[in-house]
Amino acid sequence: MNYWESTKQELKNTGIYILLCLVFIFLLCFPQTARTGAYAGLTLWANTVIPVLFPFLLASNLFAALGMASGKWYAVLLGFLCGYPMGAKAACDLVKEGSVTKKQGQWLMCCCNLPSPMFLTGFIRIPAVTWAVYLPAVLLLIPVFFFSKQTNVKSFSNIQPVNQVTHQSEKQLSNRPKRQIKGRFNNQPELRFEAPPKVMPLLEQAMEASVKIMIKIGIYMMIFSILSVWIQNFHFLSPFMRTLLPGLSEMTIGINAAKNAGFPIRQQAILCAIFCTFGGCSGLSQTKSVTDEAAFSMKFYIIVRLLHVAAAAMIIFCWRF
Repeated sequence: MNYWESTKQELKNTGIYILLCLVFIFLLCFPQTARTGAYAGLTLWANTVIPVLFPFLLASNLFAALGMASGKWYAVLLGFLCGYPMGAKAACDLVKEGSVTKKQGQWLMCCCNLPSPMFLTGFIRIPAVTWAVYLPAVLLLIPVFFFSKQTNVKSFSNIQPVNQVTHQSEKQLSNRPKRQIKGRFNNQPELRFEAPPKVMPLLEQAMEASVKIMIKIGIYMMIFSILSVWIQNFHFLSPFMRTLLPGLSEMTIGINAAKNAGFPIRQQAILCAIFCTFGGCSGLSQTKSVTDEAAFSMKFYIIVRLLHVAAAAMIIFCWRF
């Protein structure tokens, strides 16, 4: 590590230390605000996110462990039907399985990591918002499916030619359960089939991974809910800013504030579309937590999200109410 990288890391660590000190001072000075925000975030997590998200998260982890997470439609269906952050999780699984390249997985994450249609139609109940959120995403998916090169998918990954397993000793191979199949002709490679994995250990691993992700999501929701409640108490801000800033912190709180602020329907729709397409800082943190293994670029993701926000706002602006 050179001098500039070391200095940059030291400045980053110093900034984190200062931020933690400010958070501690805030908790001491505004305990009621912290309690209200934490209660709101954890209540939303326990009553809404866990019942809706956890079964799909468990199934996704189990599919990935069994090698069944393949195909771009897997990310599209899981992301569109299950909402944040399952689209990002599905794209990460595809990259780990080798079904898509890292670049394609990055693009899939940007297109598929959105609120579910059930959330938009059941909670927001403004049809223009649904169109504004999903129409740009569907258009962005066209290059992924029709103009991207096909990758070498690792299908039948449990089949290995003998001449490609040179790094393993005969003793290691003899201890592994397998059966050999010889080709009809002598020039065909001999194939080895590994025994299928046991489902119960994989299920337990999927459960542990799912619980870990859900705990991370709950903590992020609590943190940014506290921040949202704190911003809402800034009475020197205009009502619009007291609705916009909490929504950029935590999506659901911002949507609820926009619906109850008494704004005109077009203004409500624009705010809800912005919150849903951007996802809030809480959504960004959740996305980062489920895609660490794929090492996606969060800068690229944020840039695409901001362009999506602009497109959604333009659709709402042109919509006839």
